[in-house]
Parts: sequence; C-alpha cells; structure tokens
Amino acid sequence: QQFGLQLTFCGGRLSPAQFLHSPAMPRSSPLVSAAVLGAGSWLLVSLSGSAQQSFLTAAPSTRQSRTAMRGFKEDFADWRSSLSSDEKSLLLKQAQKEFDKKFRKSEEMSKDLPEEKIESFSKILQKFFDSEMEDYKKDAGAKTPDYDNLQRKAANKVYDFSLKDAITEVDRDADRRYNYVVDK
Repeated sequence: QQFGLQLTFCGGRLSPAQFLHSPAMPRSSPLVSAAVLGAGSWLLVSLSGSAQQSFLTAAPSTRQSRTAMRGFKEDFADWRSSLSSDEKSLLLKQAQKEFDKKFRKSEEMSKDLPEEKIESFSKILQKFFDSEMEDYKKDAGAKTPDYDNLQRKAANKVYDFSLKDAITEVDRDADRRYNYVVDK
C-alpha cells in the first residue's frame, strides 16, 4: 500500500505486493527461469560480434581471376565510369531514340564510341559469356534426364495380355433386387 496504489482483483482490493504473492498468480518455475537465462546468454554471445567463422563458410579460392571474383556488374560500372560525359550523353540519346525512324537516319545515330572503349566493353562481355558458358555446361550435365529409363523399366517386366477361357455369370435380377432394397 505504498503510494496509495490499490488493485481491484476478484472483487477485493489488493496492494501490489499482495497481488504478486496471491494464490491467484502462479509462481514461475525454476525451469522457466533457466530457459530465460539461457536465451539471454545466447543472445548476448550472438550479438557480441565475435570474429569466429562458422564451419560452413567457404574458404576463398586464390585460383579465381580478378573478374570472376568481382562479377559483371562491377566491371560494367567501372567501364561506364570511364566514359566521358559526351560519350554518356551520346549513348543515352541513341538508346532513347532507337525506334525513331528520323533519328535512325541521322548522322548522330551512326556515331560510335572510340575504338578502345568498344574493345574494353567487348572484353567485359566476353568474360561474362565465358563464365556463363561454364555454368551452363555444369548445369546441363547435371540436369540431363535419362530418356531411355522408362523403356528399360518396361522391358524388365513381362505382361500377359492373352485372353483366358472363363465365363462369369452376372445375375441382373439379383442386382436389381439388391439395389431396390438398398435405395429403400
């Protein structure tokens, strides 16, 4: 009853201390306390930023070339940043007016980038296509299905489709009587 705080619980008035220790409030078990302590310690260790590496991380390979490690996006960004503002504006204008018939006939459309810029871009594209070809060859070998597997399975089993001499009598009158009784 410190500070005049009262709680109404089940029709009666209780102080906060009485409320917390009342039989209506279940006490926490030691198992719950241990679980909270364990979760807190795990969170503390995981957020501490330790320099340990997981055993699943791949070791960096030193055999890869510079382009293979960096990727096409970075190489293209480097090439694009090497263009002058005039060259960038020329490429942008040509790309935007690609389908304009009047522009296609103009002299501005026939302008090209300097030869060394085109050569460096072709090297970047060649590296990209080479790496894609390697990936395609790896995937093609892994994904090729065995088309003859179904025929081999069918050849292993022998089915007998010959007709046999057997006469099965069907009593239609009994079937009708049965259905009449079931439907009733």
